[in-house]
Amino acid sequence: MQILPAIDILDGKVVRLRQGRLDAVKVYNDDPVEQAEMLASEGAEWLHVVDLDGAVLGSPTNIEIIERIVRAVKVPVQTGGGIRSAETLDRLFDAGVSRAVLGTTLVTEPEFVAESCVKYPGIVAGIDARDGKVAIEGWKQGTEHGVLELVRELELLGVRRVAYTDIAHDGMQTGINYGAYRALVHQVDIPIIASGGVASLHDLEDLLSIGHQIEGVIIGTALYEGKFTLSQAIAAGRAREAR
Repeated sequence: MQILPAIDILDGKVVRLRQGRLDAVKVYNDDPVEQAEMLASEGAEWLHVVDLDGAVLGSPTNIEIIERIVRAVKVPVQTGGGIRSAETLDRLFDAGVSRAVLGTTLVTEPEFVAESCVKYPGIVAGIDARDGKVAIEGWKQGTEHGVLELVRELELLGVRRVAYTDIAHDGMQTGINYGAYRALVHQVDIPIIASGGVASLHDLEDLLSIGHQIEGVIIGTALYEGKFTLSQAIAAGRAREAR
């Protein structure tokens, strides 16, 4: 199982939010590139970089920082936040990112999603949900789309990977929504990246128990708060392969 440490960028700094709320921000590093280099030196095999300003405003704000991160580390980068045009995707993939996470356009522009999947194999559907309903526009706007309903539609559009975040758990260190991931695995066939609420290594063990369809997990606050180390998380993620 892939471990993807998160670097969330707001106003040019590395932050963590509670439940996506911009009024609940904690800054961990003034330099996202330095943070990326630190994580790479600790053995990171992936980085998950989010442009929070872009997610809220609807267009990337910190794309130059993301480009610098890609140049600075020899680690695959998955990035998202405000990616809503072909021009942005072209710039990101030309810069060397390995995966780009689409969010709002999954609901608002399905044709764009389908075209992007044809052009780039590294497209990830970033589905963020509150009480089982998909949220868009940087989590500010709710929709009536259920998670399962949307994933099935996206499979038909050519999406081959989903990153699913439970907003209520994100940044709260209350543990993952185990039932939601298990239910999703039983209903869809594509790989899933879990996100939101990881508080301990036990959460990683729970995700592993669901099966190989849980391809990875994004971890933020628990790492920044020292609940466990990145090397411990990576070792836990590799436990499945060792069995």
